[in-house]
Amino acid sequence: MKAITRKLLHSRTVFSQGFIRNDGLIDIEGSVKDTKSYNIPKSNGTMLNSGEPLHEMKVILTIDMKMKIIEVNAETQSAPYKICKKANYKTNGLIGETIGPGWKAKVNTIIGGSNGCTHVRELLVSIATVAYQTIYGEKSRLTREAKQKGIKNPFPNNPSKPTLLNTCYAFDETSEVTKKQWPKYWKGSKPQH
Repeated sequence: MKAITRKLLHSRTVFSQGFIRNDGLIDIEGSVKDTKSYNIPKSNGTMLNSGEPLHEMKVILTIDMKMKIIEVNAETQSAPYKICKKANYKTNGLIGETIGPGWKAKVNTIIGGSNGCTHVRELLVSIATVAYQTIYGEKSRLTREAKQKGIKNPFPNNPSKPTLLNTCYAFDETSEVTKKQWPKYWKGSKPQH
């Protein structure tokens, strides 16, 4: 049997980070970068050399601890067409929205189709997870610190159903994780796969 070989054609790098600011707000910063492994002609008659960014977009969402968007900045740094740099003109429409259930639909309603850039929309959807991870982690850290210092918990437990319940395999209502974290909502074990 002949060995399979591969040749790289396209690479996409998506990178995101969450930052706490000195004013108590959170910045969620993400970027997407597409490159080709070969030279391609650009629409302006020049060449895009192998490894240079075909697409490169950066988004910064400033949010509060309730995931409400306070500020948004979307920038197209590289794109196949000069006009693409103007595509982020409606991203300010996200200000006041909250990252949560229906986030992708909100993004598509505000900057979907010809009202924005496909790559910025994809990035906004993916950085929502980073926002959750950043906020959840920071609230947990502050709660642990308050407990250690013997002061009031700044984020007391919400008695309503946990928002993460049944959102993934680990948080299934029958999992051992749920049994430990939210025993009130645990439905008993089901056969393991």
